[in-house]
Amino acid sequence: MDYVVRKARKGDNLNIARTIAYSFEKTFSVFTKDMERMAKVFENGVAVDRFYVAEHNEEIIGIVACGDCTGRALGTTKDECKKYLGLFRGQMAFRVIRSELMLPHNYPATTGYIDVIGVLQQARGKGVASELLKELVKNNPQYNEFVLDVESVNTSAIKIYANFGFVEFKHVPFTKIFKRSRIFMKYTLPGPMAMPCQFK
Repeated sequence: MDYVVRKARKGDNLNIARTIAYSFEKTFSVFTKDMERMAKVFENGVAVDRFYVAEHNEEIIGIVACGDCTGRALGTTKDECKKYLGLFRGQMAFRVIRSELMLPHNYPATTGYIDVIGVLQQARGKGVASELLKELVKNNPQYNEFVLDVESVNTSAIKIYANFGFVEFKHVPFTKIFKRSRIFMKYTLPGPMAMPCQFK
């Protein structure tokens, strides 16, 4: 499969949100079986300047985004969640999304946190995730360390990250909703000394 990796640009919001929804369909199915609705939940909360995308035939097939202590790559509002998921599921989804994707990172300014990385089913196993990571690291020299977390059952993703150079440093037990434990991994580069972050 031929594809290009590029910086996300204005107008990519919905396609990025769709890629996220369908890449994590099994996880988001707790809230809805309709991934178009899930994409609408995120559409207005995509921080495009933090994303890189992989594109095949003008279709986004993979995404990666980096947050840090100054901001996150993805978010939503309680109203958006209720609008597209209903009152009860919307409120539950907002609580989870806020906790997992919207709260500030408690890391120094020289650490980039990979908020989300996803590849559509039909594009998996073709090196897309590795190329996205490579582009993200190459274009963010302000960080000397990158951190991510992954479900412990996602052994294929863990293998990709390990091959890239990420190493495990923490294991967190399962959450009440998703009931899966998570592994935290980091990739370290030589760089500037860690500086305290200035929260916005």
